[in-house]
Amino acid sequence: MPGVLLLSIDILLILVLFKESIPVLTYEGLRIFTEFQWNAAEDPAKEVYGIIPPLVGSLYVAILAIMFAAFFSISLTVFIQEIIPYRARLAIEELINVAASFPTVLYGFWGLTLIVPLVRQLAVKLGYVNVTGASIVTAGLVLSTMIAPYSTAIIKSVYASVPLSYIEAIASLGATKIERAIIVLRMISPAIVSSLLLGFGRAVGETTAVTLVIGNAYRLPLDPFLPASTVTSIIANNFGMATYYKYEYSALMFAALVLLIISSFFSYVGIRLANVSVKIVRGEQL
Repeated sequence: MPGVLLLSIDILLILVLFKESIPVLTYEGLRIFTEFQWNAAEDPAKEVYGIIPPLVGSLYVAILAIMFAAFFSISLTVFIQEIIPYRARLAIEELINVAASFPTVLYGFWGLTLIVPLVRQLAVKLGYVNVTGASIVTAGLVLSTMIAPYSTAIIKSVYASVPLSYIEAIASLGATKIERAIIVLRMISPAIVSSLLLGFGRAVGETTAVTLVIGNAYRLPLDPFLPASTVTSIIANNFGMATYYKYEYSALMFAALVLLIISSFFSYVGIRLANVSVKIVRGEQL
């Protein structure tokens, strides 16, 4: 019953977003996927809305975030499971749980005060001029710290569930801790991919932290060290005034609909892979 209720809410949400998207789809048609402008005007005939630049920005940031998070999560899992003593392991696990509960705005402020200046210094050393540090790379780094606790929790849980008989068999071959970790990580690779896909689903829809550190420049994000925008930052920055224009509100609803579909798809695939990884670890038939 709860599952049916949640599914009904999701379907209702999609229907509402689609209904609100009809005006801009009628007005723009397929141009909404080919325009590279976002121009709200008092004259409806001059309104132009294109979602490709912010949509590419959302995907770009999310991909960078899961790449960074993959490194953090896998390294931290091996460190917790194979290197540190049991009591220290419990303490670090608690810290991970606490980090996962932080409000996203705190990550945004942390990114503004620490990551933005560091990225600005790096960009200057790479030859960039007049850069602020707010960029795709900055947003990806901040998001990676947000999703890493979730990814680590999933990977660590599956890693710890590998049967002791497997661990003993690996040890009997004379494997070192690092070699054992590599073998186990290969066994649970579907869980690793699953955790990253679930993290991607969360990262692509993040609003507050991204809006604070990405620079909010409407452009096709080709250079990772320059400001850009995402679908969520466009919504956050324009929603308050959207109803003053004929089509902007509808354009924002359509952008939200596209983002919801993308996020739901990756989350669904991630959940399916998580189920596969559990069966592999348990030795069940797929």
